[in-house]
Amino acid sequence: MSLEGYLDQRDAASAGAGRLARRDAAERELLYGKMSDAERLLAFDRFCRRQLQARIDWTWAGAAKAKRIEQCRIMLETLVKGLWARGWLLDGAQLAKVVIAALDDVAKAQKAGRVRNFWMFYSSVVTRHVGTHAEELRDESKAVGAHASQVFQALTKRLPDQTPLPELVAQRAHETLREKVAKARRQQARKDANAAQQQLL
Repeated sequence: MSLEGYLDQRDAASAGAGRLARRDAAERELLYGKMSDAERLLAFDRFCRRQLQARIDWTWAGAAKAKRIEQCRIMLETLVKGLWARGWLLDGAQLAKVVIAALDDVAKAQKAGRVRNFWMFYSSVVTRHVGTHAEELRDESKAVGAHASQVFQALTKRLPDQTPLPELVAQRAHETLREKVAKARRQQARKDANAAQQQLL
């Protein structure tokens, strides 16, 4: 390998490591940090997209890969709303584990060759995940104090620091929260544009 090729490869690896570090920092901020509700929803959406892209085999999707990932991300909200409907307000790392477990079920079936119609299989896994794993999810929510009754008891003592993500996802259809999300997207687009302009300078 030539010196120039080695340097190019080293620079590419360094840039990739930088992107991974920024992604991991953003994920830690989502799971453990302080953000507004709209920012947390957007961060959760990005988290779901990354997990879908990393864990699922998309060779079948071809040029429509990005579109299919977004459709699958939207379908994941069914799982999260299923938690909320049962009063299991898992948040942060606990919610991330539930999402990853459902996607890993799909990935295992793909590797085993059991998926003929991806969309039907995926939607079945996502919509049934909460019911299939109800006992362990209930125990997990009680263990971390994220059961609706525990949250209600805590409300009589003090207001919670943040609204749990399952509740935010359930509220997303509400227009005022949708407006907040749109505003947060616009702010993020401005930040990205400013960052890109500074790099050019």
